[in-house]
Amino acid sequence: MVAPDKIGTTTSAGHDPSEAPRPLRVLQVNSLFNGGGADNQTLELCAGLQELGQQVTLAVATGSRWEPLAKRLAGVRVETFLAKGLKGAMIGRLVELVRQLKIQILHTHQGRDYWPGILAARAARRGTHVVVTRHLMTRPRTLSRWLLLRMAHVVAVSKAVEAVLQRELHGPKQRLHQIYGGIDVSRFQPGRLSIGQNLRQQYGWSEDHVVFGVVGAFNLPRGKGQLEFLEAAAHLRDRFPNARFTLVGGGSMDRQLREQITALGLERVASMIPFTDEIAPLIRALDVLVHPAVGSDAFPLVVLEGLASGRPVVASRLDGIPEQFREGEHGLLVKPGDVAELASAMKTLLQSPEQRLRFGQAGREHICRNYSRAELARQVHALYLRLCAPNRG
Repeated sequence: MVAPDKIGTTTSAGHDPSEAPRPLRVLQVNSLFNGGGADNQTLELCAGLQELGQQVTLAVATGSRWEPLAKRLAGVRVETFLAKGLKGAMIGRLVELVRQLKIQILHTHQGRDYWPGILAARAARRGTHVVVTRHLMTRPRTLSRWLLLRMAHVVAVSKAVEAVLQRELHGPKQRLHQIYGGIDVSRFQPGRLSIGQNLRQQYGWSEDHVVFGVVGAFNLPRGKGQLEFLEAAAHLRDRFPNARFTLVGGGSMDRQLREQITALGLERVASMIPFTDEIAPLIRALDVLVHPAVGSDAFPLVVLEGLASGRPVVASRLDGIPEQFREGEHGLLVKPGDVAELASAMKTLLQSPEQRLRFGQAGREHICRNYSRAELARQVHALYLRLCAPNRG
């Protein structure tokens, strides 16, 4: 996880550590909030900070798909804004919230929200600190490359992302921090449980089948490696009749993937399952989670979710993925796009139920210890405290 010298301690210098600190007033901002990885982390962070006793308000765009989900989150205040056009309405609403709630920290999670958040904090004239989280491997836009570190503190979700930002961002590098994402480990439990067993029956998987699954969107041009996964499945189908393969998700490659299943003769052993927000039961129904990413992947939460569910992982050695687990202890890493290597790793786990069990048990312990929602909130809260301490930030 993040080294102590990156985020400081959880108590401000000069304060009696025995005194309970006052809750921080935090505004989390997300103008998309439709169910992606950044949206998941926004919600998890809100819940984790609330569990730490902080005063958290979540501001999302009116009509966001996850707005109802946010409103069901106990204790977190949810406000909305219009996010269309030149975003003047969004900025005005954020200024209003910063002033009304006396916000100390304004934290944004989408690249499109960085500058509206910064402008709102400055316009409110309350000395509000701005934090932005970078969830992507891509190069920031020109304005952000030159000015973002001068106007805000930036959190990278992995060391891979941090390396990009170290190279691309100009300004005081002490404002760049690296804090890993986290999940609610209580949602992702090992074992099959009744709902997982029911799903296996629904999809025609017996307990003798070893089910490999890719969970994630599949959009053109290459998705998350689903085409390579199906090719690897074709390598294994004849030698391992007990193997089953499934794609969980949705996207613009739907027709192409269905045609690939037919072309490879995988109709009897491969399936496609629509994505659902309730992904935990589906992961429980799998035996191995496969994440064969081929483009870029800053810090895919599905890898954490699979490991927390006690499932071994086969994943690409790409960007932030190798930071998530230890190869040979929790899962296997393969070269992105290498079908033969992917098939070989899947074969290894097909042939060894003992290794699947060992990897799964160790993987869950690893995630609970290092990548929980509580750990994410603890480290972000420590950063907030550092910024709000006298003569800091």
